[in-house]
Amino acid sequence: MYEMWAEHDPAVSPPAVVWHVVAKDDASSSLCGRFLEPSQRVVPPGDGADPAGPDRYCDPCLVTVREALAATAR
Repeated sequence: MYEMWAEHDPAVSPPAVVWHVVAKDDASSSLCGRFLEPSQRVVPPGDGADPAGPDRYCDPCLVTVREALAATAR
């Protein structure tokens, strides 16, 4: 099973939050191979009012999920 992990992406301007996919049994790295630091995790507020800026999704993580789903659908 997988879950989403948000963190600030310092590589983009304006600042944004990037979402990675992580395995629930090993949240130390994302599916794209990025090592995730728990202190860098962003927990968005439940009301959707996030002053941190726009959200982005990690394309390599999502490609890995898409490939895994396609393989199990066959």
